[in-house]
Amino acid sequence: QVRSQTPPQSSRRPAGRYRASFAMPARVLVLAGLVACCSAAVVQRLGSATRAVCGQQTTIKTSSSTDAAGTALFSEVSMTDGKCHLVQSDSVSAIEFCGPGKLTVSRMTCAERHDYKAEVYTHSKEEYTTNCETISLTGSVAAGWLGSMTLAC
Repeated sequence: QVRSQTPPQSSRRPAGRYRASFAMPARVLVLAGLVACCSAAVVQRLGSATRAVCGQQTTIKTSSSTDAAGTALFSEVSMTDGKCHLVQSDSVSAIEFCGPGKLTVSRMTCAERHDYKAEVYTHSKEEYTTNCETISLTGSVAAGWLGSMTLAC
């Protein structure tokens, strides 16, 4: 007696159901890949727009307050290479400039004569690798009103 090697009807899958069960995980993988690519692009764009203007060691911080002991409290300013950063503040008393680069400090705004009587502070790559300079605005052009700053590499 010879039996047929064909499985019973109930255990066979229709061709359409198999394709549908394979298509869903494939769609999920494609979607995950797209999300990963997009998030990587956003992280790269945000990273380049924030800290690493002239390298990771170059930072600009401003102080507009002091602690109980009279020590200046600084907060970091996000700057883009060569782009004017509008400050417009009468409370900034000092700027901490760390690392190499050229910082231009002006009483004027970005739109109106930023370079007029601006003071330029230059840090060479050899002298300023990680060390900082605290710039007091007392007696400078920006004393009493800091209009804008520009950082160039």
